[in-house]
Amino acid sequence: MKIVLWRGASRRLWAVMAMAVTIAVTTMTPSHAHTSTATTYQIWHWNIAGHSKHLGSTTNGITQAIGGSISARNPDFVSVNEMCHNQYGAVIDYLQGIGWPQNPLNFARYERMTPADDSSYCAGAGYGVVIFSRFALGPTDRFTLPQAAEDKQRKLLCAPVAAQPHLRFCTTHLTYVKDSQAAQLSYVHDVIERYRAQGDTVLIAGDFNIQPHSPLLDSWYSPTVDTVNNAGNQGRYHELDDEDPICPGWGEQTTESNTTGSCGQSGKVDLVFAEADKLTGYREDSQPIGYICGAKRDKACSDHRIVNAFASVRVTE
Repeated sequence: MKIVLWRGASRRLWAVMAMAVTIAVTTMTPSHAHTSTATTYQIWHWNIAGHSKHLGSTTNGITQAIGGSISARNPDFVSVNEMCHNQYGAVIDYLQGIGWPQNPLNFARYERMTPADDSSYCAGAGYGVVIFSRFALGPTDRFTLPQAAEDKQRKLLCAPVAAQPHLRFCTTHLTYVKDSQAAQLSYVHDVIERYRAQGDTVLIAGDFNIQPHSPLLDSWYSPTVDTVNNAGNQGRYHELDDEDPICPGWGEQTTESNTTGSCGQSGKVDLVFAEADKLTGYREDSQPIGYICGAKRDKACSDHRIVNAFASVRVTE
């Protein structure tokens, strides 16, 4: 039995139906049986510009902005980019304090992107990419991407759910340096394809610094994504906003900048992907940037929007 959820239903109805769906599907092979369960997971992603907007502060509203949004939305997985290490610790304390993680000692992962001896970022604390999970996490994979002509070392961070080792959540933050984008994107793609080959269901979120209509993402997007805004695709994945009627095939902007996107919008570089053949339903929205940070709590908390997505996916047990 398979239930497919689509955007034609109201968002409220979609959420009620999707959160209630748990389907067990058994597939027989000559030697053994595999059981896969379709469950809806909520993914929350934000590039917080922890240094450029906050200089590593944990007291200017950014910790409260992150924690408050997570508390209100109660996602299953959280991806944060450009988070200073001291901000990481402050958010751990916040999430433990509200009882969000099921295992308060095993729900967070951090991977630094700036050199350990570089004092120019976050008052010397450095910044990187972060995973928070409502579920206890298993062994972490940490990958260093091909170096670009910049002072950061880009990373890919992935961890499985301890109780569901074939469900894996990843975050990454790719370079803005044009000459290195293809190599880094290809590296990340190869990693998640290897996970696919071993039977894993992969959810990946991050600031890709590449927009949906870029030819570089043709090997990612499923060929079923074929619109005037995003065509020529040959991949195995859906970006969870690619059915948004705001801009079919492309989705909704995730920045509020001078970068030109599609359908009259600003740029969309914060993306959440899941495997097309594991999906039974999905949706995604980006939230306007909050002006609740700074000394007077009247400054933009980031130059990126929070992205909130839902994916109903089958996971091998």
